[in-house]
Amino acid sequence: MSATTLVFVGCINRAVPHFASANGRGIATFRLDDATGKLTPLADTAGVVNPSYLAILPRRRLLFATSEVFGWPEGQVSAYRVDAETGALTLLNRQATRGSLSAHCNTDRDGRCVFVANYGHEIGDETPGQHVASFAILDNGMISPALSTFSHRGNGPDQARQSVPHGHCVVPSPDNRFAVVTDLGTDEVVTYRLDAPSGRLMCVDGSPARLPPGSGPRHFVFHPDGVVAYVVNELNASIGRFAYSSADGALQLLDVVRALPEDTVPSHSAALQIAADGRFLYASFRGDDSIACYPLDPVDGRVLPPTVRSSGGKTPRSFTLSPSGKFLLVANQDSDSVVTFRIDPLTGQPGEQVDAVPVGTPMCVQAVNFES
Repeated sequence: MSATTLVFVGCINRAVPHFASANGRGIATFRLDDATGKLTPLADTAGVVNPSYLAILPRRRLLFATSEVFGWPEGQVSAYRVDAETGALTLLNRQATRGSLSAHCNTDRDGRCVFVANYGHEIGDETPGQHVASFAILDNGMISPALSTFSHRGNGPDQARQSVPHGHCVVPSPDNRFAVVTDLGTDEVVTYRLDAPSGRLMCVDGSPARLPPGSGPRHFVFHPDGVVAYVVNELNASIGRFAYSSADGALQLLDVVRALPEDTVPSHSAALQIAADGRFLYASFRGDDSIACYPLDPVDGRVLPPTVRSSGGKTPRSFTLSPSGKFLLVANQDSDSVVTFRIDPLTGQPGEQVDAVPVGTPMCVQAVNFES
């Protein structure tokens, strides 16, 4: 049995006030050569508005995309069937996300439900105003209407970005019993109990994990060991490390470190990824337009000082690691390009740039293996 690595890129195609351009066509599909890192264009899927984040279930040949449209009271989440040979996507259905500016989607680890985080406009009492929603994935690949929704309360000290809550990502726990949601507006990381067979989330006892005021937690990852987790904070360019309790889903903040050297130009953190073997953490930064690679202490997972390199373009909003771990692919939003770097297997650092392909306003890049 052989594996084909497909790369999917969600692109902005309708103007948004807080983005510089909207040059995309929809969702672009490429094939990645796992020996060279070269990308071959396969397909473009139009008919979807501003697919700003993507989640893929390769074993079920499904892709899910959020639509982030300024001014809409609700975003959308779309389900597609993937043709693993051609890269073509066939629309199955769409559902309303029950909140505006849908910024992130994910699936549970068994592929039975979809989660969406709604960022929301910078206004209070928005309707329907839900920051988290969950949906069941039906046997035919379609998604149900939202089965559970939650709105957050609170704010932060940055009145330009934190006057109201802003859900930013949803990540299932390693054992698939909980889901963790970052809220950039409230400086909190919220744990929900997950009932994957029903597609529902539920509140848990206890308070959310809090970060220092003005942090702006954005993206979150679990360490492969299942006992440590990390968050990248957008507003103050820092990284938080948590202890995770699988018994009740509780997160305890252990420490927060500066994400970039002190002499770096002002930057906003974007994406966060961790190597499959848990040795390295990676983050992207807009402003500095860089990718940072952080060695992780093998004993306790502490974040050690990074090596920082150019992202190969402007505004690296999203990046991903190839399934083999050999390459890092960066979506440079304002350079209209996806760039591939080879990863040094010993140091974990992105090194030689091996490809760059034109893609209009890329917002999210994901690389997955499809077995054939």
